[in-house]
Amino acid sequence: MLNKLVEQALKKQPELIGLEDVVEKEILHHDIMFVLHKEGLLQGLTFIGGTSLRLCYDASRLSEDLDFTAGLNFKAKKFSGLGDELKGYLVKKYGLNVSIHEPQLSKTNTSTWKVTIEKHNDRPDLPSQKMHIDICSLPSFDIEHRPILDHFGIKSQLSGLPIPVQSLTEIMADKMLAFAYRERRIKPRDVWDIIWLKQQRIKQSVELITQKLSVRNKEPNDFISLITKHKFLILDDSNTKNDFEEEMKRFLPQSIAERTILQPTFWDYAGKVIKEEVESAIDNLTTTDEASGFKL
Repeated sequence: MLNKLVEQALKKQPELIGLEDVVEKEILHHDIMFVLHKEGLLQGLTFIGGTSLRLCYDASRLSEDLDFTAGLNFKAKKFSGLGDELKGYLVKKYGLNVSIHEPQLSKTNTSTWKVTIEKHNDRPDLPSQKMHIDICSLPSFDIEHRPILDHFGIKSQLSGLPIPVQSLTEIMADKMLAFAYRERRIKPRDVWDIIWLKQQRIKQSVELITQKLSVRNKEPNDFISLITKHKFLILDDSNTKNDFEEEMKRFLPQSIAERTILQPTFWDYAGKVIKEEVESAIDNLTTTDEASGFKL
């Protein structure tokens, strides 16, 4: 049945051919969100990140994992049994082998449920479908209620249901923090999302950035130093460009790829936008500091 839903989606939107794996993930997002809703858990979470842009704000790029905040007091044990409910629902609906790895003890503020689905029960050697459900024990500050969109016409049981989701302004703040603090490398999808948010005329909120730095015990000066450093990786490092283009091919319909990443001048445009947003964040933070010192 899962394969048939993917085939139906590609038939309706041929430009998604080649993105079957991520289309499949997006179909499964509706199943996972439905289980969270059915168990009475969804309204206690706030949907965040790139998948929230896709499912609630109709962003153009596809997405793979589900991310939420649940407040500072969240403990994974509050969701005990979620793995069994997810597994039971997915097995019953699709008739496939499903495993759910519950969160492990971690020093981070994120609890992760790891979902693995064997798409071919008779061929465990073939690639499985894998995705994460990440719940952060952090607050969201600017929450809206928006309906979930059904991009593929799969008759989602959640289509039209308003759920708690961060505002675009708060998602922009989160993306700027991710641009600064993401470990190991700049994540291409963060860069893409910042550019997309800029095109929606979303402006930096110094208040939200300051709140988010504070709740994470991060210093503004460290944030400024890191976004400045990473800005130059966008502007000057060809490896960052190559990494960006290769990753984004996995998430963009052909028509969007053709008018963006496949254009020779797109990376220069991306660098310009990131430079503007980094400088805007720095200006906002330093202006606030100066104002607090009564500089006239």
